[in-house]
Amino acid sequence: MNVITRSSPAVRPTATTAAGWLTVVAAVGTALLSVAHMGVDVPLLSAIGPGGDRAVPVAAVAFGVGALVYAVVAAGLFGRRRWAWAAGVAVSVLSIASGLGNFRGAASAAGIAVSLAVLALLLTPATRAWFRRRR
Repeated sequence: MNVITRSSPAVRPTATTAAGWLTVVAAVGTALLSVAHMGVDVPLLSAIGPGGDRAVPVAAVAFGVGALVYAVVAAGLFGRRRWAWAAGVAVSVLSIASGLGNFRGAASAAGIAVSLAVLALLLTPATRAWFRRRR
């Protein structure tokens, strides 16, 4: 009888999977913010975020880079790369600090909430152990 235990390296913790998918959500949301800061009217997002046709190129580039970073971290989390845990924690902390420091309402609150959730999931004992184990 083959019983898979919680400590088995073959079973990805639910928190790890959830952190990966929330990081994908953060990547998509950040990419949409990049587009919105290019002066493009994005329905729904423009109502809570930058809105209008005024481009803010510096912010568009910054959000574009952020979206790429989130995508790389998500890939690392799903691929069980050892660096992905530390990168995910660092990106989440930076995102929370940035969102609080440059708070702009609902869009900032949503970003902070997602980053807090990712951070909490990454700090669970099961997720930390998952990334410490050798494959």
